[in-house]
Amino acid sequence: MSSMKRGVALFVCFSTVTALADIAADPTDMGPYSTTSAEYRLPASVDPDVLPDRATEIWAQMYRPTDLTNGPYPLLVFLHGNHGTCGSGSNPRVDSSCSYTGSGTCPLGFVVTPNHLGYSYIADRLASWGYIVVSINANRGITCGGGVVGDQGLNLARGRLILKHLQLLSEWNTSGGTPDTLGVDLLGQLDFSQVGLLGHSRGGEGTRAAYNLYRDPGSPWPTIIPDPITFRGIFEIGPVDGQTGRVLNADGTKWNVLLPMCDGDVSDLEGIKPFGRMMRILDEVTPTQKSTLTVWGTNHNYYNSEWQVSDSNGCLDHASLFSQPVGSPEQRQVGMASAMAFFRANVGPSADDAFSQYFNPLYQLPAVITDITRVDRGFTDSPNADVTTVFEDFTGATGTSTWGIPNDAIGISITHGSVPNHASVQRAGQIQWIEPGGYFQTNWADIGLGYDSSGYQTLELQVSRQFNDLNGPILSSTNFTIQLAMADGSLSPEVNLNAYTDLTGPVGGLSGGRHPILQTARIGLADFGTPDLTQVRGVRLNFSDTPSGAIYVTNIRLSTQTGSGASQGVSAGRVMEASNNGSLVAQAPITDGNSMVIRTSSSQSRSAAGTVEIVLTNRNRGFTPQNSLPTLRVGDSEFKISGYPEDGDIHTLIFALSPNEFGRLASGQEVVVINGSAMYTFGKLVK
Repeated sequence: MSSMKRGVALFVCFSTVTALADIAADPTDMGPYSTTSAEYRLPASVDPDVLPDRATEIWAQMYRPTDLTNGPYPLLVFLHGNHGTCGSGSNPRVDSSCSYTGSGTCPLGFVVTPNHLGYSYIADRLASWGYIVVSINANRGITCGGGVVGDQGLNLARGRLILKHLQLLSEWNTSGGTPDTLGVDLLGQLDFSQVGLLGHSRGGEGTRAAYNLYRDPGSPWPTIIPDPITFRGIFEIGPVDGQTGRVLNADGTKWNVLLPMCDGDVSDLEGIKPFGRMMRILDEVTPTQKSTLTVWGTNHNYYNSEWQVSDSNGCLDHASLFSQPVGSPEQRQVGMASAMAFFRANVGPSADDAFSQYFNPLYQLPAVITDITRVDRGFTDSPNADVTTVFEDFTGATGTSTWGIPNDAIGISITHGSVPNHASVQRAGQIQWIEPGGYFQTNWADIGLGYDSSGYQTLELQVSRQFNDLNGPILSSTNFTIQLAMADGSLSPEVNLNAYTDLTGPVGGLSGGRHPILQTARIGLADFGTPDLTQVRGVRLNFSDTPSGAIYVTNIRLSTQTGSGASQGVSAGRVMEASNNGSLVAQAPITDGNSMVIRTSSSQSRSAAGTVEIVLTNRNRGFTPQNSLPTLRVGDSEFKISGYPEDGDIHTLIFALSPNEFGRLASGQEVVVINGSAMYTFGKLVK
């Protein structure tokens, strides 16, 4: 381990946007530009660059400054997730058909669901700051569309759709030919060296897909798209993860995920997984900030103003922000503030790094958030070893540090293992104590030896509570103290965890259960007093302040980055206690109206010849389009490639199995479908 690591300088601009040094700036003001919006929409066609087996459509709404005399302008591209493509009325709009997906038409009395207009409240405000924002409609062929092998959620297709839009925008930027419907000539108006992406739900994994497809070795897209693209950042809201045959990360660019704590669609909060995977990319090329925001009281749907039916049946141990009959202004305010902070910090020649404080736990969130709800934050300046150095990632066997040195533990139990909801590579120390006075000390050097840590600025660790009676009430706080252990056996002065983060919970949703999402505490090394930082042997956690507890601790790291320390008693925001008693309510399986047919592939599907289709129908409520994949369980086997029939009737789901997959199933096994929080039972398989 080197005694000094080279870092990427973090320049904090203390300009008029920062009123108090320890409070992040409010990014939600209207900008100086008046704004307008219009759409472009090209005829549907089969485009092999997007999907070779069905028609898709180039359709988007563009938000921009009214006067484009100061271009070129940074470009932001938004992509929605997977919901119905036809709905009735506008308030509320009920997603009750997917017929537009295949046919391009909706039933009599229905309208095309404008899924892409659900982020106008963010896009228009960003346009006022000089961004051109393009929000894509993916309804035709993709939204509600049947998955394929290697792309069960069609998120690689979503990525290719983003790149197809970027191709056309680049052509209009370099050669002209802007559609008349936009009411402006885009020639020379788009800055492709300043591009940001926002994706919601499957659109989140879709943005990561676009980023990776563009930068793949030998990718055709840099040749197809006239302007070279530099992706400055990706912002995801409630994304899915793992719905393709690829592992999709965002290393090499700024990245943030917003997780709705009461998500009833992507109810396992799997969008946290890329963060854990990227924490292991210690050689990240182009070191870049990664962060997470876990927002209490919020559901999945209401970050999109067009998704007007709640996905969630409530919050667990805290109150919801979505009790309104339609939508949630509070959720939209959190979404707008978070997205605006991200893009105003990272995208555009006038990007202001002061807005990065919004994601950095060294700074408190502004009142625009804390007056509404609580937000737990995870953060790293970059996992790159030149920026942050691993002290303890709990990747060694229990009792041994990451560096192969024995750790010390007295009065506690510890096991190295995983953390629920997080990626499998995310390891942690699972620590419990039943009386105060114990400690855990991780060591990166033998007794009598120490490493030079004087070139670092902060010590950081990720922590969450287990769901365990040892923690006491859910909304109580767990505290412990932290010390630097020195080569000569001495210890630095203590600092309190609760000066840097508020460790409570875990809370969650009635559908997904409790979520022990890791949050980051960042401690300035100067806060430990004046120990000899050239002789640091380890880090000690002392469990004396809380009578008993059960926690996860991980990613104890040193960072070269600096910043203002948090004040004592830091608050993550407003918490409203829920009226529930803290118990999960099991929903009864749906049995009425269910029927099952088994057939070989037919003209009604795109399945390969010989594919066995299990056709499942619920005549009553149907299978509401979700962003989580519908799952067919037959005995212990699971299948995730499915789609609606060509007419878009959501009362029927068709699962496609290969002959070998079907052949391994046995008659008499129970057949179950999981769709979001709903379970449907279809009796026993008869072959």
